[in-house]
Amino acid sequence: MRRVLGTAVIVALLAGGGLLLVWQLPRPVSDTSAIGVLWHKHSDELGAAWNRETCAKGVCRQDYRGGSIYAAVEGDAHIVHGGAVGEALDELGGVARLGLPIAEQSGSADRPWQAFQRAGIFANEDDVPTLVRGVFWQSWLRFAEERGGLGFPKGPEHKDRRGTPVQDFINGVIYLRDGAPVPTISDIAAAHRRAGGASGPLGYPKGVQRAAGDRLVQQFDGGEIWWSGDAGAASVQAPFLAAFHERGGADGSLGLPTAEASRLENGSMQPFQGGVLYRSDSDGAIRATTAGVIQQRYAELGGPEGELGLPTGEKVDVPGGRYQAFAGGALLWHEGAGVFRLDAADFAFWVADPARFGWPTKDSWTDERGVHQDWEKAQTVLREGRLLTVPSTPVDASTAVLLCDSQCSGNSWIEQGARRAGFSNIVKFGYGGSGYLAPISGLGAGFAESVSSNRLLLPEGDPGVVIVTLGGNDAALKHSTAETIGAEERLIALLRQTYPNAAIVVDGVMSRSDAAHAARRAMDAAVTEEARNLGVHAISVAGWVSTYSAPQADNVHLTPAGHDKIAPYYADALRAALGR
Repeated sequence: MRRVLGTAVIVALLAGGGLLLVWQLPRPVSDTSAIGVLWHKHSDELGAAWNRETCAKGVCRQDYRGGSIYAAVEGDAHIVHGGAVGEALDELGGVARLGLPIAEQSGSADRPWQAFQRAGIFANEDDVPTLVRGVFWQSWLRFAEERGGLGFPKGPEHKDRRGTPVQDFINGVIYLRDGAPVPTISDIAAAHRRAGGASGPLGYPKGVQRAAGDRLVQQFDGGEIWWSGDAGAASVQAPFLAAFHERGGADGSLGLPTAEASRLENGSMQPFQGGVLYRSDSDGAIRATTAGVIQQRYAELGGPEGELGLPTGEKVDVPGGRYQAFAGGALLWHEGAGVFRLDAADFAFWVADPARFGWPTKDSWTDERGVHQDWEKAQTVLREGRLLTVPSTPVDASTAVLLCDSQCSGNSWIEQGARRAGFSNIVKFGYGGSGYLAPISGLGAGFAESVSSNRLLLPEGDPGVVIVTLGGNDAALKHSTAETIGAEERLIALLRQTYPNAAIVVDGVMSRSDAAHAARRAMDAAVTEEARNLGVHAISVAGWVSTYSAPQADNVHLTPAGHDKIAPYYADALRAALGR
């Protein structure tokens, strides 16, 4: 009995082994089907077939020792190799779930991946597969060739902290917005990450990147990211975005951003190919410097953190040049001369009337005398808010500065008297029809206002005396004595500030003794009395025309002989007043 049972077991084993050998025998491979044709090209790597080619539900398949080949009934065939990808395909539901392969396996031996109709399978170094599927996969395929594509997934799709479905890749991120996939890719994705990603100020992408010539741009909830081969990728965010587009955007004078915006001590800035945008914290205004010699000089002077500070205006073109204003001054470019820096006060004077001084020929500089500026038409010094001219002859103790109306025209009694009194250098500001209040022609105001507003510039220096001879025209215009002496007081204060070491002499109004000059004599009395009240020297010349029989050219003015007649008497009075 035992012998019979043993024999039966041996027969059964031999029969099973025979069946196994029969099952392991190679199966035929077609010479004409898409699967067979592909196998014949790769038979060495695939080995013999395990089974026959079968087709069901539009899918044909044949398995081999080294993998499988799939094809549509009437379509291309593709190999799925054994290993991480093939195993993952089987584990994830096969082609019934993922669809047919649409390309051959790619990647390296330790990081293979393969594309299927409805998903991509990616294996890492540990043969752990990650699936990219559905709309994420369609988006991945669309941009597979775009600057390296998205690359391998870093993990499966998930929801970020705001609940938005996302999938991260080595070279970008795909966001699902309103059911549509929106990727960020390559350099644009890197710029988005630098700005904090979807959690930063840029937020989520609003649409896919688009081409703008040879550049790319992608819009986000909080700004835009631009890319070019030359500039790389950088974002433009609020508050600079609107200013960027107001200036023509990437096709305007600024061009593309070359770096992200950054903070300054009193604001912020962002550089572009053709200039820089600056924002001031004080007023929120955004202003630009654009490429050129002004911007170059601005950078040499330290830019926004240098002596000029932030720009307070845009570049302005004017005949013969251009300028730009900054918090600490201005830069002026004059064709053929270069770029010069002005301090803020000098620039304010220049921009109010550029023709007054002409273009600067040097940078502003400062010493113990004040802020100096050389112009085409003059040299000036700004001291304690007072703008002064620098005369060719030094103003010193030998100098008399004359502020007067038409009484000092020509070789006047005032000028002759000052010379006789020992002042060899005469600097004269004589304007017919003017007065303390009566306006100087072309300036629109009298001496008091014109000096105060720097419309009339006094000479810089330390004169021996300042002689004021005004009032006749104020009387003729019927300004009250109260108004006139008020202006006189302001003028004397300005002169004291400008020339603290100089003697100040106020002359009265030259007149006759008859009734026709009563108003002139009254003004003489008012201005000389006010001078004494202010503590300055005063010389009344009321009635001198009659007293000294000085000939007149008209009802008011002296002839040259009249000036000569009065001059000695005035010289005596001036010497007496000054104690000379």
